[in-house]
Amino acid sequence: MDTWKKLLVTMDYSRMDEIQVCYTAFLCRILPIGKVYFVYVRQKQDIPKEVLQSLNITDAMDSHPEALQEMQKLVQHYFSGINNVYTEVLVKDGHPVKELLKTARQLEVDLFVTGRKLRLRGSGILSHKLVHTGDVSVLLIPETAEPKLEHIVVSIDFSEYSKMTLAYIQQLASAKPELRITCLHVYEVPTGYITLGVSYEEFDTRTRHFAEDKFGKMMAEFPGLEGRTYFSLVRKNISDDTGEVVVLEANRARADLLVVGARGMSGATLLLMGSVTEKIIRKNDDIPLLVIKKKNENLGFLDALIG
Repeated sequence: MDTWKKLLVTMDYSRMDEIQVCYTAFLCRILPIGKVYFVYVRQKQDIPKEVLQSLNITDAMDSHPEALQEMQKLVQHYFSGINNVYTEVLVKDGHPVKELLKTARQLEVDLFVTGRKLRLRGSGILSHKLVHTGDVSVLLIPETAEPKLEHIVVSIDFSEYSKMTLAYIQQLASAKPELRITCLHVYEVPTGYITLGVSYEEFDTRTRHFAEDKFGKMMAEFPGLEGRTYFSLVRKNISDDTGEVVVLEANRARADLLVVGARGMSGATLLLMGSVTEKIIRKNDDIPLLVIKKKNENLGFLDALIG
């Protein structure tokens, strides 16, 4: 399994571009990344023909003739001295999500890098849609992100998706020996424990024991993470939301990156990628978030989407 050899950075000709380019350049300095494509999709604007004619404009596309040149300068500035990475700035026309997914397939991209906007211009809808469509993993960069990668928090539930996530993290860790990893598992003591004839404390102790046993068995499959991976077992209240607890604990741990695995989606479940993952995406505003997907898992739906 390879990690991310080819990256596609989404550009929208806003202040967010510089934040993403800076962070991507940082990744290219510490990870074995081969190619990075910076893609700006011009979207057709719904402007009356009379208005266009009065402005002597014949093309209703979101026209920024200087965009390509300015983006190239931005990339050259931050990638100066990074000689082992091929970079290219591309301008496409059409529907942003469809064009990005189509371009990612054509270029065999392994990872989308996109912005997580809070106060900057733009709705941030594009990044949300990229997470919910396609089979390419997505790295969401918040406005306040710092180019730093010393501590990763990985949300796990002992599923096959957790193992898939750890397989990628193991390869990332091999490129950065000093990287620290915390595997975070959030659990709860169900209200029905009382019907089993045990106390709250006994049920909690048993739950923790079984979780620790599962973690030990799972980590035996990833020897490359031995000695640098820690297990954080957090009990939540019944009323607490697991996704919110994950984000809270990641912030408490001062994580530089939060990682979660996401199951594939069909057309019917496009907006339901898993309640925990979905809540993490919505509630996390401060930490770069890596959503890892299984390649080709929902290929049929992707074919229908991009035509």
